[in-house]
Amino acid sequence: MVINDSGTTANVPDAIDDSGALFHEADRLSEQAYAVLEEPFSPDTMHKFTEARKRADEKYRHAWQQWHYAHGGRSH
Repeated sequence: MVINDSGTTANVPDAIDDSGALFHEADRLSEQAYAVLEEPFSPDTMHKFTEARKRADEKYRHAWQQWHYAHGGRSH
């Protein structure tokens, strides 16, 4: 069964670039999250860290999905 075989390779470089940008953004968000831990410890600090890590993790998930798409949905 062939699914959408027209034009799929034309989008691969864009998808690879997109995934790279998403990984870069995820790394930046992760760094911001860990920077929060330099603040004095408090429940608010931990809440801010947890929320920031959730944003970074979501961005990593999106990046992996985009990377997977760019590689034809195949595992290596």
